[in-house]
Amino acid sequence: MSRTSRTSGTSRAAVLYGPGDLRIEEFPLPEIRADDGLLEVEATGVCGTDMAAYHGVNPFYELPCALGHELVGRIVEIGPAAGARWNVSAGDRVVVEEYLPCGTCRSCLAGAYQMCDVPRYGGKSVHSGCGLFGGYSDYLYLHPQAIVHKVADDIPAELVQLYIPLSNGLDWVAGIGGLRPGGTVVIVGPGPHGLSCVVGAREAGAGTVVVVGRPADGTRLDVARALGADHTLTGDLPEVLSAVQELTGGVLADTVINAADSSAALETATAVAGNRATVVQAGLAKGGGGGAEALVDAMNRKVLTLRGVRGRPSRMVPPTLRLIESGRYPLERMCTGRFPIEQTEHALTVTARDPSAIRSSIIPGLV
Repeated sequence: MSRTSRTSGTSRAAVLYGPGDLRIEEFPLPEIRADDGLLEVEATGVCGTDMAAYHGVNPFYELPCALGHELVGRIVEIGPAAGARWNVSAGDRVVVEEYLPCGTCRSCLAGAYQMCDVPRYGGKSVHSGCGLFGGYSDYLYLHPQAIVHKVADDIPAELVQLYIPLSNGLDWVAGIGGLRPGGTVVIVGPGPHGLSCVVGAREAGAGTVVVVGRPADGTRLDVARALGADHTLTGDLPEVLSAVQELTGGVLADTVINAADSSAALETATAVAGNRATVVQAGLAKGGGGGAEALVDAMNRKVLTLRGVRGRPSRMVPPTLRLIESGRYPLERMCTGRFPIEQTEHALTVTARDPSAIRSSIIPGLV
């Protein structure tokens, strides 16, 4: 199936029907009215939640749905009301946040729009409207409730699609984790979000940044050091704890980010946390190990603050885009795979299997 165009009036999209059931389908392009628009997709990052959904762990998705929610593209058609609301025109290059907040529910009214129950981009049913609500596609429908941000024209699309993990990292370290300049951060799990938290720690003025991984994470730990980590560690819990104690003179960490998809990793995170530290739980709770007894003991003994996270506030996106545009960090080292839409299923599986893979992109223009 070749890349479609506006002249054909259709768009390809990778649609998830259930665990292991991904299909490439074509959808008619929607008629654009005053309050909406149409985006031609340049690149969409392959997120861990998409990989989890493909394997049957589905916290947010309304199946069947077109996957992909970390995307950059160019507006090809825009209604006058939508253009005025978003301050954009046809031809502008933008990123689109994954959320479609209703604006009236309890979460939205509290300013936590990322917790709105309205299905988001990459998780909204293909039976809703035109169905083009996923980034693994040629075109994306710009819903009236969409949140868009302009981005520079000259930055490679593969770098721009990192804006979601990077904006999360900036917020999770400083905003949620409460890191103060000069503090010590330990990041458990050197995946895309863990590596983005290294950037967040450096931007927050961390004194010491430590990243903990597995022996198989050699490539990812190399990237962590390139992004600004002072120390990288592997080993079992006693070995990691001993190393962090030595590095901090026994004080341990002020802020810990658990970005690993493992229940056992939370036990590591609380073990390396110092007194009155904040532990940010970002990874999915899967895999064996860990237990409530150790967690409760650490929380009470050290008077820890444990924070869950879901995304980031919209205000974090513009400074993240400026950071990407600045070229201050070698973010290209996080980009490890490029796949056309037809190879979406391969991208979802190879990224999960290969410990050297960090962030793949679906590029509709690839053939």
